[in-house]
Amino acid sequence: MAVFFLIIGISAGMYLLLVAVLTLAGYIIMFRPRFHSLEYSLAQCIERKEFDPAVLDLPWETVSVFSSVRNASLAVYALAGNPGSSASGVVPGTAVILHGLSWTHYGALKYARGFIEKGWNTVVFDLGGHGASPAGTIPAPAYGYYEKYDLDAVVDWTRSRFPGAVPLVLIGESMGAATVLQYAPLGAPAGTPRKEWKMDVVAADCSYTSMKDAMGARLKALHIPDCIGIPARTLVSFFLRRFRGYTLSDASPEKACMESPVPILFIHGEADRYVPTKMSVEMAEKRTAAGSGPTELVLVRDASHAKSVLVDPGTWFGSVFDFIGKTAGRD
Repeated sequence: MAVFFLIIGISAGMYLLLVAVLTLAGYIIMFRPRFHSLEYSLAQCIERKEFDPAVLDLPWETVSVFSSVRNASLAVYALAGNPGSSASGVVPGTAVILHGLSWTHYGALKYARGFIEKGWNTVVFDLGGHGASPAGTIPAPAYGYYEKYDLDAVVDWTRSRFPGAVPLVLIGESMGAATVLQYAPLGAPAGTPRKEWKMDVVAADCSYTSMKDAMGARLKALHIPDCIGIPARTLVSFFLRRFRGYTLSDASPEKACMESPVPILFIHGEADRYVPTKMSVEMAEKRTAAGSGPTELVLVRDASHAKSVLVDPGTWFGSVFDFIGKTAGRD
């Protein structure tokens, strides 16, 4: 009998140790990631041929935009549109583009090129804690939970800098996509007339449904059994609430996109193994079923995480401009 209880005790101790180790590892990986420098991200983007380096020679404005939520200024880069590139002879619109986790504004330039070619005003920026933007009083990353307030500051600045250049379109990749979705109820609240919205269209490329779901998906991909993964995820959420003021469930693009009527285009690579493709599918289906607002879904064949625009730029840009034309009235 003593041996039996000894075995039970050792097993319980090993179980608790595994949960504790996974909790610590999960928290560090998710909330203390390695942030890449501007120099590194630029070199990687050029090496991968994500954009023509000549785009860097265009007359970009570099400005600082204050984010009150983190009491720090964000590094923002803006390029005025070229009316001569548009058939109408006027700037067709304004695009604000967000990069993903641990990256910088250089990661947004692969999306910017299509808008620049059409003469749009184009704005990219380093999210708080990334690139040249300090984290300030808010630890980064927050997976869109706090970054949506950074975006609000940039949108307000953009509307002031380029007044009347509509539609204003928000585009995000991965965590940037999760951010634009979580911003939707702030920029275009339900029950408000369209003329009061801060933006006209949202395009979200490879967003997760929530951080809780994203962590669960990563644990499953690593073949971590639920008996260990679920307690670890619960503890990560507990410590997140304790030290950063929100939970894994609070960072929920899925919930936010249901609370705004703004037109949303979901894009996802069918070969995405980092953020499961089904997450965008589920958000699009739920939003369509609820009648929350104009919604479309584009799946890009053979595209892995955040690679859709590189694998099939024709489909990516064609779908985006088609959606803008149908829902905002201009292309």
